[in-house]
Amino acid sequence: MPNTVTDVKNSAYWENGQYLYEWDRERGDRYTEAAEKAQEVRWKRLMANRPPRDVLPRKLLPGPDRKPPLYHYGFPFTRTYALDYVCHRHLPVDIPEEDREEFGGRSVLDMAELTDEWLAANEDMQVFAMSISSFLMVKDLSRKCHFGLNHGRPFSLEWDGIVSLWTNYNFDERYAYCPDDEKVIKTIKDALAEVEGRRSLKAQWWFDWDNDVGLFHLQ
Repeated sequence: MPNTVTDVKNSAYWENGQYLYEWDRERGDRYTEAAEKAQEVRWKRLMANRPPRDVLPRKLLPGPDRKPPLYHYGFPFTRTYALDYVCHRHLPVDIPEEDREEFGGRSVLDMAELTDEWLAANEDMQVFAMSISSFLMVKDLSRKCHFGLNHGRPFSLEWDGIVSLWTNYNFDERYAYCPDDEKVIKTIKDALAEVEGRRSLKAQWWFDWDNDVGLFHLQ
């Protein structure tokens, strides 16, 4: 956190006339409400400047003299959608022996058994369900389209993850191993569309959080 006179005078630490790290001196444990709102405005502006793209321009493709930021190509999703997907598909997950008591003695859990009541009553179970769902979903989609898919995290407040076919850094290698890109994309779209709550069925290039992301690192 900036804490010098030089920091305060630096325009990078301001947004629309508001100092981003203005401390709440009365509470002493948080930023002022105005600073928090300004930080949110800054994040949204940074994200708006990096929208998803249908096609990447040459400057965003790596080369001998270029090291662009990381972009993933694929379908974004929310944690809630991923959980709905694995429940709809009745996807199984092996439970380690030392954790089985927590799961009612189950050695294998059908994700559809995770009812709203069970999740609401156990915060640890909520964390488990949300963390494992995206992994299981991507694994299932990989099996369906016969092509190993990966995860990414779009630079967005709306989405929590992305089913990634490739990145701008491994496109050539990954595309060469893809059996049929149009068929793979259609298989993923069809599988995702079967579950209610799907709002985006278009594969695009997304700027990823796994870049040097920060309120002051980007413009």
